[in-house]
Amino acid sequence: MTTSLITAEAELSRQLGDYWASTTTGAGAATTLVDTALMAKQNDWITKETWAFLVEEPTGAAAIYDERLISSLDNSTGTLTCLTFAAAPGTGIDYEVHRLFSPSEKRRALVAAARMVYPYLFKEIRNDILVSGNWLKDGSFEIWTSSSALTNWTTATSTIAQTSTAYLFKHGDYSCKISTAAGNISQSVSNSNDLFRLAGKTVTFTSQAWCDTASCLRLGIYDGTTYTYSDYHDGDSAWTEDNDPMTVSATIQDNPTAIQFIIYHAVAAGTSYVDDARVIGPDTSKVYIGNLGLGQNKPHQVLIADCDYHYSEPLTLVRDIHYDVTNGYMYLPSGLPNNRNLRIAGTGYLDFLASGVSSTAWTATIAIDSPQTDILIAQAALYLYTVMSMPNFNQGTREQYQETMNFWAGELGRRIGKYGMEAPLSTVSYK
Repeated sequence: MTTSLITAEAELSRQLGDYWASTTTGAGAATTLVDTALMAKQNDWITKETWAFLVEEPTGAAAIYDERLISSLDNSTGTLTCLTFAAAPGTGIDYEVHRLFSPSEKRRALVAAARMVYPYLFKEIRNDILVSGNWLKDGSFEIWTSSSALTNWTTATSTIAQTSTAYLFKHGDYSCKISTAAGNISQSVSNSNDLFRLAGKTVTFTSQAWCDTASCLRLGIYDGTTYTYSDYHDGDSAWTEDNDPMTVSATIQDNPTAIQFIIYHAVAAGTSYVDDARVIGPDTSKVYIGNLGLGQNKPHQVLIADCDYHYSEPLTLVRDIHYDVTNGYMYLPSGLPNNRNLRIAGTGYLDFLASGVSSTAWTATIAIDSPQTDILIAQAALYLYTVMSMPNFNQGTREQYQETMNFWAGELGRRIGKYGMEAPLSTVSYK
C-alpha cells in the first residue's frame, strides 16, 4: 500500500487539468525534444512558464527526471526547444508537459501535503520494543546508523551487522550479529548519560543471546574498578529461553569512574547474535519515545505485558502517563512493574520515504494508495494555489485564484469526509 512521488505527481497534474504526456518520436538533441503528436498543437500553446519533464531515462544516458523550461514549439515538425537536458532525449522516451506549475513545484506541494493531511491521513505506529524500567537505550538493537553501526552502542574490534533473518532475532525487527574478531559492544555513560544515576545501586544486566561457539559470548558489568561477568552462552547454536536470558548482577560502587554494560564476543571464529538487552535496577519511569514518529510525541495507547519477558498477549492498558512532548519522553505511573514489555500504539505524520528515510526523490513512496491519495492531491492543489501562487496575484487574477482556492478547499473537506482514515481509540490519560 504505497504510492510513489512520480505517480502522485501525475495524478495531481491530471486533477489540476495540467497533464499532457506522450512519447518522443524523433532523436532530438540536448536542447530539443521531437514528437509528432505536438504537430496538433498551436505554437502559442507554449507559454513563458511551460516545462518539459522526462519520466523515462534515455538508453545509456542520465537525463531521467530532467525538467527543462521550454522556449518554443515548432508544430511543423513537432519540435520543442528547451534549456539543455543532461543528455539528448532520443526516440521512444516518455515525457510530460507542464503549463500551470513546474514538476518541482508539484513535488514540493506533495511533500508538504503529506504532513498537512495529518490527522486525517496518518502512519499507523505500533512499537513493541520498549521495556518498563530498562536503563539501556535501544536494548532491542533497532536503531542503526548504518547496517554495521549501532547508534547507541559502542563497538570494539568485533564486526557487527544488523540482522533481520528469520529465527536470528527475537525482539522487534532486528538483532545484532557479532563476528569476525574477538571484541565487544557496550553501553556506558558516554552513550546514555542517565546511567550515572546507577552509582551505588544494584543492577541486573540481561540479554537474549545465540552463539555457535562455547566460551565465546557473555555479559559484563564494569564500574571503573571491578568487572563482574555472567556465565558463557552454551555455544549450542540456539537462543536462550524467553524467561531464562543470559544474566549478571552487580552493585555499582558509590563513586564509580565508569559505568559500562558490556556484551563480550571472545572467539574470533565464533558467531553471536544478541537481542533484548536490559538493565533493571532502581525504578525509572522515564521512557524515550521521541524516535517513534508519533504525532506530537503522544501515543493513543500504552500497554504493558502481564509478566517478565512476555512477548505476546495478554497486555494491560496503562493510564495516568505524564508526557514531555518537547523532549520526547513519557513518564510511567509509579508502582508499574519493571522488566515488562511495552506496546506503544498511535499515529504519525506521513512522508515520502526512500530506504526508510525521508526523501524528495521521484522514486520515494508514501504509505497510502487510492482513494486516500485523493486527500493528498487536494491538499497539494490547495497548497499550490495558496502558498506558492499567492505572491503572484495581481488584480486580473486574484478573483480567479480565489475561486480555485475555494474549490480545492471544498474538495479537501469532501474527500476527508469520504476517505479519511479512522484513528485508533485513544485510552491514554494525558498529563
